[in-house]
Amino acid sequence: MGIYSRDEIEKILKQYGDTIYRMAFVQVKKHDVAEDIYQEVCVKLLKQKARIEPEEHLKAWLLRTAINCCKDYWKSAWVKRLSWKEIEETSEVTVNAEEHDGYLTECVWRLPEKYRSLIHLYYYEDYSQKEIAEMLHMKENTVAIRLLRGREKLREMLMKEDRNYEF
Repeated sequence: MGIYSRDEIEKILKQYGDTIYRMAFVQVKKHDVAEDIYQEVCVKLLKQKARIEPEEHLKAWLLRTAINCCKDYWKSAWVKRLSWKEIEETSEVTVNAEEHDGYLTECVWRLPEKYRSLIHLYYYEDYSQKEIAEMLHMKENTVAIRLLRGREKLREMLMKEDRNYEF
């Protein structure tokens, strides 16, 4: 169907599969939905009609596709009928102190999407502001300002709990 062979697809998914899934999970906060989005990204890669070169563009394409699939999920009719509180109550997010300070992770999940995805790409995936701007088709200054505002919101949440973190 697509330009990539089965072996190439398997190699790509072995290399980037966890990253795609983590990005989806950070956005939607539900394991089953994150798995569906992961599968949707895989299907889009299978249907891809041209190779994505160089390889660093492939990772960016996969993450951008995952973000777009997450946005489509949030825009879907059935999700719009649910209130945010209902989504939070049914969310599978668990805070576990042994996993990278669960409270900080929980705070990141509570950020609005426009901050959450940027913070994830910057801190968890180690992309630069310039790379994020290119990947998301934004101005670099917009990325910088949203990262700054996202960190400020995180700091406010953490200060409420009397926790001090350096960003």
